[in-house]
Amino acid sequence: MWGLFQLTFELGAIPMDMIDAFFGYLADEAKLIFGDGSLGSLIADGAIAGVGAVVLFLPNIMILFFGIALLETTGYMSRVAFLLDGFFHRFGLHGKSFIPLVTGFGCSVPAYMAARTLKNDKDRLITLFIIGFMSCGAKLPVYVLFVGAFFSPEVAGNVLFIIYISGALLGLIAAKFLKLFVFKGRDEPFVMEMPKYRWPTFKLIWHTVIGKSLMYLKKAGTFILAASILVWFASSYPKNPELESYYETKIQAASSRDEADALANTLESELLAQSYLGTIGQATDFLFTPLGFDWRLTVALETGLAAKEVIVSTLGVLYALGDEVDTQATSLVQRIHEQIPLPVALSFITFVMFYMPCLAATVVFTKESGSYRYLIYLILFTTVVAWVSAFAVYHIALALV
Repeated sequence: MWGLFQLTFELGAIPMDMIDAFFGYLADEAKLIFGDGSLGSLIADGAIAGVGAVVLFLPNIMILFFGIALLETTGYMSRVAFLLDGFFHRFGLHGKSFIPLVTGFGCSVPAYMAARTLKNDKDRLITLFIIGFMSCGAKLPVYVLFVGAFFSPEVAGNVLFIIYISGALLGLIAAKFLKLFVFKGRDEPFVMEMPKYRWPTFKLIWHTVIGKSLMYLKKAGTFILAASILVWFASSYPKNPELESYYETKIQAASSRDEADALANTLESELLAQSYLGTIGQATDFLFTPLGFDWRLTVALETGLAAKEVIVSTLGVLYALGDEVDTQATSLVQRIHEQIPLPVALSFITFVMFYMPCLAATVVFTKESGSYRYLIYLILFTTVVAWVSAFAVYHIALALV
């Protein structure tokens, strides 16, 4: 697993600059063609910035899916389930829980479905509740974005590994809590057929990786595109002609280019704060202020309830329109590094690790658990764990940094 996350970051980082430069070029060309007005901003800052921020992490996603497919097709997974059965029972889990939990590193939807192999209802429900603690592939772009912004390439793979393992370890602790206080009952014995070890076929690996990657791109080109445009609209309207006119007069009267740029930045920040999205973010900001979040991070978390990739596209849109508006475009990674302190970044990553799964996964969880009552418990459970963990990480980081 350590090797897999090293490869995910080291190899995945190679094409990122090219993809970033390509989408930056597209955004510049769009503004040249459509102008700097609303249409140009919609296409460049909304559609291209939002989709580009997600497509940027396609290489990382492909490497992660390749590693998981390799483990599955060799027959290795069943052996690990057998080896971990005794260890898992100490935390109230069954050895068979390993397969849905590891599948959760790829996507929570098939992971919830894989929990059907657990015949005991209590074992299955505990596993369903902690699958969300295994960071799915959709969370990987968020981690890569923040890890890349604050850590050198030499240690970034190790940090990514620590993030994933920390989530898994807290998931085990959560399972023990659920076993002791919620889903009490006798442990089931481990019975599982062991498939033969075999060399993975190139064709099977290829179809698995390409299929998952195309699904990721399809989501980026449809759902995330629509979400990015919606976020752009909500962050660009309503307009404030009086404020714009006031600042335009001050900008024209500025004595230097630096002063004019500073005024333009202030104008963009105030317009963003007064937008629909700014209003929503500020209305719920009090819930996240103890975690160090500003309203933009709050909004990103709220849009992430639909799909975790939307967090990155939302940040891409908000920070493209934010107070880093100057003549030299900077990448989203640089903006994150410049505008978000390290303790806040660590707190944000922690919250993303543990809070509610995406909308599709939530629907599947409800179906597999068999009751809307369990969905309410999941919402409360994951939100409390995420908030408390992020609060602890933020204040520990503040004390150490």
